[in-house]
Amino acid sequence: MPPLPLAKILDVAMPSVRGDARAVVDVLACKNGLLPRAGDVATFLGLRTRHQVARTLRRASLPPLEELAAWTRLFYWVLQSEQTGASLLALARQSHVEPATCYRLVRRLMGQPWSRVRRGGIAAAILRFRTACRDTGMHELALQPYLVAAARHGTSAATAVGGGARSGQLVRTTSAVPALPAPAQPAPRSVARGQDAPGRPLGVHDARLGIGGYPFDVAIGRDGAAWLTRLHAAVLERLQLQPLASTGVVRVGIAPTRVVLAPAGDRAWVTNQFTKDVAVVDLVSRRRMGALAMDGDPLGAALSPDSRTLYVTTNLDRLCVCALTDNGGRILRSAPLPQACTELVIHPAGNRVYVPTWKAGSILELDARSLAVIHRYEVGGRPLGVAVSSDGMRLYCGNEHGWIDLVHLPTGRIVRRPFETPVDEVALTPDQAMVYASLRTAGRIAMVDAYTLACVGTLETGGLPRHIAFDRLGRVAIVANESGWVDLVR
Repeated sequence: MPPLPLAKILDVAMPSVRGDARAVVDVLACKNGLLPRAGDVATFLGLRTRHQVARTLRRASLPPLEELAAWTRLFYWVLQSEQTGASLLALARQSHVEPATCYRLVRRLMGQPWSRVRRGGIAAAILRFRTACRDTGMHELALQPYLVAAARHGTSAATAVGGGARSGQLVRTTSAVPALPAPAQPAPRSVARGQDAPGRPLGVHDARLGIGGYPFDVAIGRDGAAWLTRLHAAVLERLQLQPLASTGVVRVGIAPTRVVLAPAGDRAWVTNQFTKDVAVVDLVSRRRMGALAMDGDPLGAALSPDSRTLYVTTNLDRLCVCALTDNGGRILRSAPLPQACTELVIHPAGNRVYVPTWKAGSILELDARSLAVIHRYEVGGRPLGVAVSSDGMRLYCGNEHGWIDLVHLPTGRIVRRPFETPVDEVALTPDQAMVYASLRTAGRIAMVDAYTLACVGTLETGGLPRHIAFDRLGRVAIVANESGWVDLVR
């Protein structure tokens, strides 16, 4: 999601920090300096133990995790004081921390009371941090104008892999997975189909597999295997569907968010937020074979119909057009967006890109080559998940303010179906007759008629359901659940 002011400030404070160490800093920024368990941070980075996290910080000439979190918390307090005028007492209560502990921490780190630290501002706090770290490689800069501008143009939204408290928030998962819910009422099938004609699942739960690390996105290849991003485990996981089981992982980068499969099924592209690249994965040998470096944190991605171009949104509120090569690629051009998120979709003809602008409340239709805005659909609320029908006539968009919009693209007419809960991701069944919509906060999947938007059934998944994928013929669906499992639907 859009960059945090705190993350921007930490980037200025530690410009030479890269790789896993930078990812640790980004995790702390998303938590406003509140210290996660060292084991959670290790899992997020794809490391085995907290000792590896400690070594990573030492190699980057950074303080230990607890001390780095304390500095991050201090930066957050100073920044909030500058932006809102909040007192340290109010900030302590907001964070559920004992006020006396906060005042002692400020004096220990800065060597002076909060009243003087507050007057010195964020630039003085950063200079003190640099001195404490003895980082001679960092240049003395006139920081204040840049920092104030960075804070003014940032937002308070955490990185999510999907919005709100998403990908930037560490979620602790346990081995206990809720029991499989009772089968839902099957969604009706309108007509009988041939053996190989695209269809849709009956709409009943079949199996559940517990998987930690914040499962977020999922895609099913031509061979019937599913590929799942585990945002807080730094891996792409392969799943077989019959029976539902894990068959291995590929370490792709830190905070893997969206996965896009090549039509041939031999390659995938994975957006890694905290590694600031898009990994190129060989699905046959199951290894990361290259990467496409990005400016900022890549969020969403979509592949052109000819598989030569990848469109990527970043947390710098830009849409990038990337020419692909065998093991990477390069950015050809980019264009600003009002508010980027993890969602976008390509028109089947390959000539249009549709990007929801999340908090800006609109869906942009852009020319796929020039990135010029052709049309702006003002849907209001917080548009997020998008899907387009295979005939290129219908665009669907879930909205976090509680509805689904159906845009008739030839005319621009919009039909709306309200829900009593936020709607996040949407996915069209292969027969194009039904939309599966994740009602994340309600722990349900709604099955909606693709033409009338009438709700014809629901799946009670529990937890926090996110992205949904169908196999090629529409016989099964996989639902990634951020609470620590995936569901198989038949």
